[in-house]
Amino acid sequence: MDDRTDLVFINASNPTHFRDQNVRRTIRRRAMRDIGKARRKAKNPPAVTFTWQPLEPPVPCLDSYPRPWPGGIDSDPRSRELIHFMHADAEYNYRPFRKVWFAMALSDQSAFILCKANAAMFLEKARLRDGDEFRYEHCAETLGYYGQCVREVTRRLSDPVDCVSEGVFTAILGLICHDLYVGTLDRWAYHIRGLARIVSMRGGIGDLDANLQLFACWFDVVGSVARDLPPQMPPASVYLDGLATYAEGKQTCGMRLDGILDDIRNMQSSEDTDIYCLVGILERMAALAGFVNEHSSREPGFWKSEDDMRPLRLLGPVTHDLLSMPRANPCTFNGFQVIREMARLVILILLGGVKTKYGMSAPEINTLQTKLSTLVLVTAKRQMVLPFPLLQLWCLVVAALLASGPARKMYVQEISSHIKGINIPDGTGAVAAARDVIWIEDLASADTISFLIFDIDMVYTDEQR
Repeated sequence: MDDRTDLVFINASNPTHFRDQNVRRTIRRRAMRDIGKARRKAKNPPAVTFTWQPLEPPVPCLDSYPRPWPGGIDSDPRSRELIHFMHADAEYNYRPFRKVWFAMALSDQSAFILCKANAAMFLEKARLRDGDEFRYEHCAETLGYYGQCVREVTRRLSDPVDCVSEGVFTAILGLICHDLYVGTLDRWAYHIRGLARIVSMRGGIGDLDANLQLFACWFDVVGSVARDLPPQMPPASVYLDGLATYAEGKQTCGMRLDGILDDIRNMQSSEDTDIYCLVGILERMAALAGFVNEHSSREPGFWKSEDDMRPLRLLGPVTHDLLSMPRANPCTFNGFQVIREMARLVILILLGGVKTKYGMSAPEINTLQTKLSTLVLVTAKRQMVLPFPLLQLWCLVVAALLASGPARKMYVQEISSHIKGINIPDGTGAVAAARDVIWIEDLASADTISFLIFDIDMVYTDEQR
């Protein structure tokens, strides 16, 4: 109804208008309409019914996701402060496997104590003023947490069940990781022997979490290669070997490497039967180079992905194989043993270069370079003619690219002398031949390669005069 029909004009000085029937009817109609609206019930909104239906099969619970402060993990103010620092530190500093290790630390009380030791150490480093040197032996809080963790693990090792548990295994791995970081290799050797004994008592590590298996094998070879000693742990299972999967159905070898492999396979000499193991190792290194060259060129941040476990799968198994190879005796070695040892040392140096690209330390490179330069020098003095000259050239070129100082100068001299006998005219040809064996692009810059070619040509020209 239009509101204008409800308007009634009344003369206040003439009360008879209030008694008019039409006026009274209009007033009553308007009043009753408002009362009726108030009494009328509002309509119910449309109802929607949901029915719960379980999925078949049910979605599994994410048990491996790290829960905050699980049972047994202390959450005192200092612990919270250290963990807060570790999270804040992630904004500024790259630390390989940070989140993986933190998740593992939250799974066991003893391992968490070691996590606090690491956090206290990094916090102490962060507080240093420019020019100050970090002294591990002066970091009382870190040493206190480390000692507490050792005492806890020692107590748990007396329990016949707990001594082989994943928790104890994780805590000892944490101790080993800490030892490697601060460079206390004597402590590392003690703890890795204990871990190997636990593995023996368990009957292997195949039933452990995959990350535990990877770290156990990795920390074993990382400490072993620092002293060039055989590993303590059994090799990683095949399914943890990243190279085995990558190499399936791919052509990863260059033509010159194919020729080297064929020459080794067809070798009839019985002077060194151990040289046959080089075939598998060179094939794995070719697969590693192919993987790195392919992925580093198309994956931004390939070398600096904190929780990328591929480095352990790629580098660990082949390093284990190299450390398990027999060593050459300098007093009695022959040409086959020399080239085998030369290739072994160069590949370990090459793997050290890959580790540094991934942001990990590789202190073993200096030791391995010293061993290699000594071997090359002794071979040159004895004027030994080695088998597989292309493999020898590859070893010398790679060693020269990754060396400095007197060792590099000696390698350049040997390359210049060596290429005369294999019909390679200059430094460019020498580097091209090495590229066609095994080559990782990111390990040497274009300038480094150019300088090497220039130095080879200079020495070669001087020798021709």
